[in-house]
Order: sequence, then C-alpha cells, then structure tokens
Amino acid sequence: MKYISTCCISLALMSTAASAQVACETYEIRPGDSLRQLATRIYGTPDYRQIYDANRDRIGRNPNHIEVGMVLNLPCDPRDAVVNEQASQITEQAQAEAQRLIAEAEARVAQAEARAAELAVQSTETETAELEEARRAAEEAEAQITAAQEAAAEAIAAAEAEIEKVRAEAFAAVEAATSLASPETAQSVQERQIILITGNDYPPYTDESLPDRGLYTKLVETAFLRADPHQSYKIQFVNDWNSHLDLLMPSLAFDATFPWARPDCETPDILSEADLERCTTYHFSSPFYEVVDAYYSMLGSGYDTALSYDAYAGTVICRPEGYSLSNMNKAGLSEPAVTLVRPVLVAECFEALLAGEVDIVALDAQVATDVISDLEMETTIMENPNLLEIKSLNVMTHVGNSEGLAVLDTLNRGLAIMQNSGEWHDIVSTALKYQMENQ
Repeated sequence: MKYISTCCISLALMSTAASAQVACETYEIRPGDSLRQLATRIYGTPDYRQIYDANRDRIGRNPNHIEVGMVLNLPCDPRDAVVNEQASQITEQAQAEAQRLIAEAEARVAQAEARAAELAVQSTETETAELEEARRAAEEAEAQITAAQEAAAEAIAAAEAEIEKVRAEAFAAVEAATSLASPETAQSVQERQIILITGNDYPPYTDESLPDRGLYTKLVETAFLRADPHQSYKIQFVNDWNSHLDLLMPSLAFDATFPWARPDCETPDILSEADLERCTTYHFSSPFYEVVDAYYSMLGSGYDTALSYDAYAGTVICRPEGYSLSNMNKAGLSEPAVTLVRPVLVAECFEALLAGEVDIVALDAQVATDVISDLEMETTIMENPNLLEIKSLNVMTHVGNSEGLAVLDTLNRGLAIMQNSGEWHDIVSTALKYQMENQ
C-alpha cells in the first residue's frame, strides 16, 4: 500500500509540471484576456489564428469579442520552438530526478519492511531489541520518503521557474528586436506634435458621429496616453480615403494614417499592384484590431452556402476602394477568375447586390453589419459562414518620414500596455456594445 501511494504522489508531481504547459488543454477566459495575449503567452507569438480557428463556433465572427467565462480549446502547437524544447527538457529532467529520489526511498522502505518481517518470524525475547531497531529503520525510511517527495516537489517548482525564465528571456529578445527607431529619433518626436489622419464613414472604427470618434480612434488616443502622457498629438478627419495614400501621406503632411489593413507582404507574388505598393511604401504598427473579412450574397443564391472559393469563379465581386485585396488574391479571387467592382462607398456595393449588378460583396463583417442593418436587409442578404479570413487593422507611416518609425514605436508601446492591463478589451467591448444597441 505504501508503494502504491508513493507512485500516486509521483504521478501527481509530474502532472504539476504538465500544468505549466497550457497548449493542448482548455482555457477559461478571464477579465482582460484577448486572443492575442493568449497566443503570445502560450505559443510565443501574437498570431492567434490557430486559437480562433479551433473555437470559431464559440467566439463567432468577431475575434476581438470574447466573453469572460468562455471556455476555449487551445490546440497543440505544430511549430514548437526552441523555447518549448528547452522547457520540455527541463521538465523531463525534473521528473526523472523526482522518480529517482522516490524510487530510492521506496527501496529503503522495502528493505526495512522485509527485515522487520523476517525478524518477526524469528522473534525471541533476545531478538526484541533488533526487531525494534528494524522498525525504527522502517520509520526512518518513511521519513526519507517524505523528504524525497518534498525534494521532488522543489525540483518541479525549480523546473517551472526555469521554464518561465527561458520564455521571458525569449520574449524580451523579441521585444528588443521589434524596436523600430533610434533613441535620437524617438526624442525628436517627443518634442513636437504628431499629426495623424483618418476619415469618416468607417463604423465602428472611425467616424466623427460615433462616441470617441470611433473604436479605432479611441484605441489610438489611449495608446498615446499610456505610452507617453506628455506626447502632443492631433487627429484630423479627411473623408477622401484614397487621398490619404495617394497625396497626403506621400507629401509628409501627416505622420500617420489609420486604420488600414496590412496586406500579406510576405507573399508579394500574389499581391495586387496597390497592395504591393502599400507594402513597399508604408511601415505598419502592431495590429490594434483584427477583423473578419466575409462574403455576402442574396439568400438562396448558392453563394451564401458555398464551401469553397472555387464556387465563386466567374462571379462579379464588389470590394470598395481602399480595401486590401490580399486575402482575395490568396483565395484565388482575382481577375480574370472573377470580375471586380470597386466603388468609393461601401453602401454602393450592397445597392449593386440588391440590383443584381454584382453577385457577391467582400467586406469586413463589422462594417457590413451596419450597412445591412441600415438597408433593413438582414433576412435577405446573407453572410457565408464557411469562408472567412482574418486581417489586421494597423496604423501606417510613410517610408519617407524619417520619424515615422518612432511614432509607431510609441503607439506599439502604448498598445502593449493597454492589452496587458485589460484596458484594450474594455474599450473594444464598450464600442461593440454601442454598435449592437444602435443597429
């Protein structure tokens, strides 16, 4: 019975070490959590797509809006990094040491008990002292087991601390490597006013009629405040979105513009000319917000239930000007496979869909929700739940702006503070609640 109990304790110690590895398990959302934070903490990367893909049925179409108490499945990481390998080695060494200590103690107990049993059989009055000595040896061995268990637990705790140290060092190295500007340039930016440009008619992200002038505007302003409360900045609204990239930013009249989708710059061969130019002409902040690109069509058209992008071949797809074509190109939805229509206003896409002039509207799901509600077509225009893509919305600075990277450094630093404190989640939740209540 004593051997069985110590084995159970050994297994419990091993499970303690395993609990430090969160991937491959479930996780209950806590206040202040975000998918990006979870991915960074668990997998060492802010790319949370694997978490979202594994829990899309729970989360829904907005990866930014997760509820406290929601239980998510955290998939195993197929791209285990060196950090995880080191952690595994440390854990295995600790477990081996724990097993060794307990095995040695168990062996001593077994020897002592065997000797005690032997003496009990042969016991005489003259052997009583020897029997008592054997019993004391058994008790001493039991005490050694307890000490071994405590030593094993300490070894496991030390291993977990070492794992966290390795991870912290790795993440610190990544953070140091992501600093974009020199200290001199950063100082120069701090001494002047930063001027940013955005535009209206992009709910819930930017619009002067919205609370805080939009969700994204609020995030940018708060990032400045958290990174450097003394930093002077100004945000102006210019409604001609194309002029931001074609004229105003290249002229260096503004330091930054937002929010813009970052194309898949790592695969330039599949990018449109406009997306490729965006990659080569602009620097991007860390993602302030992620959106889901979805495809909308008339109920019963067949496009609303398609399971593959191949079903969209030969269709006419509407995507407003200024919206990146990166995800569509990656899916094979580029000319001549499809015909693209690119009006200035988002509403024009849905008006064309209702008129039968286009087959599909490709649009950010949050923006589409507002427009469809305004048109009172919630039961007629349908989102295809099978074909969704995530993209990030970023702040951009022109490569010709010598202080642009310093601006992005400030914003990235403020964003990280907001995400770690839970303030980012609070801002997003408040804005999305307002959107739902005012549709």
